[in-house]
Amino acid sequence: MNSFNYYMPTKIVFGKNQLENLNNFINSRKTILITSSGFVKRGYVDKIKLLCPSINYVFSDVKSHPEFKDLELAYAKIRENDFELIVGLGGGSVLDAAKFFAVYNDKKEAKFVTDLIKGNIDKSNYLLTPIIGIPTTAGTGSEITPWATIWDMDEKKKYSLHLPKLFSEVAIYDPCLTASAPKDITIQTGLDTLSHALESIWNKNANEITINYAVKSARIIVEFLPKLANDLQNLEYREQIMKACMYAGLAFSNTQTAIAHAMSYYITTHKHIPHGIACSFTLPMLIDSISGKYEHIDNALIEIFGSNDSKKLREMFAKLEISTNFNDYGIDDNEIQNLKDSLANTQRAGNSLVEF
Repeated sequence: MNSFNYYMPTKIVFGKNQLENLNNFINSRKTILITSSGFVKRGYVDKIKLLCPSINYVFSDVKSHPEFKDLELAYAKIRENDFELIVGLGGGSVLDAAKFFAVYNDKKEAKFVTDLIKGNIDKSNYLLTPIIGIPTTAGTGSEITPWATIWDMDEKKKYSLHLPKLFSEVAIYDPCLTASAPKDITIQTGLDTLSHALESIWNKNANEITINYAVKSARIIVEFLPKLANDLQNLEYREQIMKACMYAGLAFSNTQTAIAHAMSYYITTHKHIPHGIACSFTLPMLIDSISGKYEHIDNALIEIFGSNDSKKLREMFAKLEISTNFNDYGIDDNEIQNLKDSLANTQRAGNSLVEF
């Protein structure tokens, strides 16, 4: 780890009520807004349109775990509009959808984007619309990474849209936007953040910068997520968890995730377990698997948990009423082999210093 590189082109804006400054970053460009129906109902879209008069189109029909078939239907309608910028306001699904819509070719065909993601064509001859990412959950980190997750549930497969310049132009972190997140989403996205942080530590691509960010993120989650789960209206706790999400993004944006996420794709597509749970309930097992094998990982775990074992993390999961037992997610001993087999061709598993 004596030589390494780190890259982050996204401008970060963090603080309460920063959404009110959005128009400064749009800078009069013709803009479309990608969001969810919930934010339309809560009046945020009307407020944003008043603040930002250059927004000329709003798309708010983004489903959880965005699939190709839904995104392709929306793509043609969105690309009929004349715009220079995309603003994504929402959780990870909205931000991932915004990235799908940001990619185009001369013909502006949705099939081009799908073929690019599925590897049917080379990653060349594409164009990108700039994105401003505004997360409304503190978890996925899509606003500060160069990839998006797109699902094909018919194939029971997760795909990654990964282009070097797919970073957001600006990421606006406004903890006030997370205040309405219910308890289950708050916990799930917080655990997704924790997984991003820990996965960037036991990662072949880790370096001093990413590990420092990851440790800061994980320490915040361990301290504040149980508190927030019992006090959802506490904006100071919300601010801390959003800061943890940002730090985790700064870490795994340069490392990618690893084996916990690789396992989660099978668990989500076959067992319909929410992503934040699917990618995190295995973390204690993975800590125990790697404990004592790498000095830099042990040092990071000790800094986070006070020891290099999973005891403190298991206690946190118990407080959050999240099981760490495979059987509780419908994965019995017979199906474990199928889960192992699913890792064979998964890049994220190849990033991991932990073996399953």
